[in-house]
Amino acid sequence: SDPDEAWIFHILPDPTGKSAIWAAQRIPDDSMSILANMFIIREVDPNDEDTFRMSDSVHSVAKEYGWWKEEDGLLDFTKVYSDGEYAHKFYSGRRMWGGYHLACPSQDFPSDYVDLQSDPVYPVHAKPD
Repeated sequence: SDPDEAWIFHILPDPTGKSAIWAAQRIPDDSMSILANMFIIREVDPNDEDTFRMSDSVHSVAKEYGWWKEEDGLLDFTKVYSDGEYAHKFYSGRRMWGGYHLACPSQDFPSDYVDLQSDPVYPVHAKPD
């Protein structure tokens, strides 16, 4: 473990099966994050190397398959590459809500949502109260 900084890292195989698509996001020093068996990295900014790192394939594969185009703005990694919650609604989201509810009650995150993959109601990170 690194005592100086924390990063979230997501990885999946690329279409060739010989390499990977990956993204990492640094969590600010005054914040925390909840990862509950689901991708949570959202808009990746290749120009912000202090916060994001990613494989070259993040954008090229999304373009090639028509999942994202540059005029859409920043690529939403979770929306493009995640299958969402694995078993059912609330599989990941209820645990994310619980963690944020305990650590950041003043932020009043919603306990219900439609679909975490396409409708992010929880942040990638939050500052505890």
